[in-house]
Amino acid sequence: MRIRDPFRLNDWGIVPFLGVVLGIQLLLWLTLVLEENGAGIPLLRQVVGFVYLTWIPGIVLLRILRVHKVGAIETFLFSVGLSLATVMFVGFAINTIYPMLDLLKPISEGPLLITLTVFVFAGAVIAYIVDRDYNQPEYITIGETFGWPVFLFALLPFLAIFGAWLVNNYRVNTLLFVLLAAIAIVPVLVAFRRVVPERFYPFVIWTVALALLLHASLISNHIWGWDINQEFYIANLVIQNAAWDFSIYSNINAMLSIVMLAPIYSILCNINIVWVFKIVYPLLFSFAAPGIYMIVRRQSYDRVAFYGTFFFITFFVFFSEMLQVARQEVAELFLVLIALLIINKDLNKIRKYIILILFAFSLAVSHYGLSYLFMVTIGLAWVILVVSELGSLNRIRDRFSPLFDWEKRGYGPNFRPRHAGERALTLDFVLLFFIFALGWYMFISSSSALNSITGLALQFSNNMVSGFLDPETTQGLSIIVTTATTPLHQVGKYIQVVAQFFIFFGILSLLLKPQKMDLGGEYFAIDREYFSISLVNFALAVAGVILPFFSSALNTTRLYQITLIFLTPFFVIGVLEAFRFLRRAFRSSAIDLSGETATRAIAAFLCIFVLFNTGFIYSALGDEPTSIALDDRIDYPRFDAQEIAGAEWLHAVGNRTINSDIPRAVMLEGFVGTMARKMPADPTQVRKNSYIYLGTFNVLTEKLSLAAANEASQVKVYNDIGPYTVRRGVVYDNGGTRIYE
Repeated sequence: MRIRDPFRLNDWGIVPFLGVVLGIQLLLWLTLVLEENGAGIPLLRQVVGFVYLTWIPGIVLLRILRVHKVGAIETFLFSVGLSLATVMFVGFAINTIYPMLDLLKPISEGPLLITLTVFVFAGAVIAYIVDRDYNQPEYITIGETFGWPVFLFALLPFLAIFGAWLVNNYRVNTLLFVLLAAIAIVPVLVAFRRVVPERFYPFVIWTVALALLLHASLISNHIWGWDINQEFYIANLVIQNAAWDFSIYSNINAMLSIVMLAPIYSILCNINIVWVFKIVYPLLFSFAAPGIYMIVRRQSYDRVAFYGTFFFITFFVFFSEMLQVARQEVAELFLVLIALLIINKDLNKIRKYIILILFAFSLAVSHYGLSYLFMVTIGLAWVILVVSELGSLNRIRDRFSPLFDWEKRGYGPNFRPRHAGERALTLDFVLLFFIFALGWYMFISSSSALNSITGLALQFSNNMVSGFLDPETTQGLSIIVTTATTPLHQVGKYIQVVAQFFIFFGILSLLLKPQKMDLGGEYFAIDREYFSISLVNFALAVAGVILPFFSSALNTTRLYQITLIFLTPFFVIGVLEAFRFLRRAFRSSAIDLSGETATRAIAAFLCIFVLFNTGFIYSALGDEPTSIALDDRIDYPRFDAQEIAGAEWLHAVGNRTINSDIPRAVMLEGFVGTMARKMPADPTQVRKNSYIYLGTFNVLTEKLSLAAANEASQVKVYNDIGPYTVRRGVVYDNGGTRIYE
């Protein structure tokens, strides 16, 4: 049975295209009418609202731009990116314009729904006018598309959901252990092509990514983590006021990914903002995984793309730290889409630039830290490309041009140097992004984001010489040279170092000589713009290790994870090249060092990589745990119902200073707007006329979690509660939370 491919809706005839678009639009209105009359169907509005906001505006824009025949995955990803950009900028526009028309609550259900409906209907009319004659739908065969791997791997996210439910309600983590063990086996299955056919690789990657994200994000019935508590407060403020006050001095308040995207999803999908952060954002972020797969696949072949992407999504930052920075989840998705556009040589130049600029602007309003890194990246990458092209710089060009002379290095004609005007990374694009981003950070949120980077730049420049290669000021180097807490954790560190070595080896191998991979005899031809960006990202990763204060503001692990978006294929290249080098060095050896052996070695390494990065191995062997999903004894900003109730009580009755230890202080920020005062090491420094908030961990252990910090990193220390609570009375106690005054 053959049906039209829904992921390539923009290739359908205009009548069925409009039928789907307007049908989903009307269905959303119908769900609202049903709920208003008490006849709502459970989950219908949530599902329809999510599909509508995530897909419909973008697919309409693709049709208006007459973007066709770019593949199912890329069509879907571009439509998602355009939809998110539309939601953010439409929200910003109505928040700015409607108050001038005496509509003082623009970010509420009525104005949002009407405005987006008008946008979609107007877009449908324009699409009909400009593209009504196009009708070349692609078809999929049900039997081939929905084979057994689809049903088998589709179970992974459901295992994650049910496993997290068991942990939250019964403290049973067995199912999550089963899930992580199953994920660890996936690369081994892929090593044997007959087990998992290559056409299913993108789906497998997506389901694994989503399962890893959900198995952690769904832990606790409240948000958990660090920055996300302030994001929660800012987004809630917009919902409560039905408007965004862009004058509030806060870096996060300048990010449309928080002040527009989260409230609009919450309002139109009728989802509590907590679950927007715990379900919607991880689901959106999971789309980055097939995006990275397609980036690598366009320049190599299936198994390299699979293993490279699998390496990226199983690095622990992807499914742990990223869940605590919702704005960066959105920004990284846009960064992946930008990379996918850069290497796409099939799109019409003007249409490509329109989409590229929209995605770049969306990145700028999604996460300031990533935007600054992107500025550095595209600026330096542009310089590299220009140096490799300009004939006037003969001496420099003669020295460096062999590194970029793709045709002489064995690549096909699609990868030879092109005229500068055909590049995506042009000076116009670089300057336009710089101007927009810096202008946004200057005028929004009282220049908070601009002041932050200025202060960091001053700190960096003042310590450039004195702090060079000093673990006290260089967080990345501190992580490397500090001995792990246990021997097993030291093994985990060595595994990360091995992976980084192969990335370096892969980068070096592409710099020094042509690449023709042994596996299948296919060319591995990295696009020169992508390779230039990769070189800059490699330099950024190195800078995070050797330069003072370079990575501490963003965190070294998050900086490394960002660079992996571009560096991840070089891990696979590095392993393949290492085997190739050994094969030449030991030609007479009986050891099998073929390409197939290399891919199986990658699969085995990734299997071990998963077990360490997910914390499986530590929890299974009784070592110091790292996963809050597998062990609830970890002292971390993860909160239960009693702690939330205590925070809400303080928010309702308290107008005094609140004192708390570090993890609990972060949670309180989500309710009172400012972080509670962190407990000082000296109990006598705690103000007398103030509250002391103790969470479940404090009550059970009679300890406070404080921090001893050097200039680059922090180390937890624990003090007894007694000296802090002497001569104070309990004003609130629910068994898990105790508050003194």
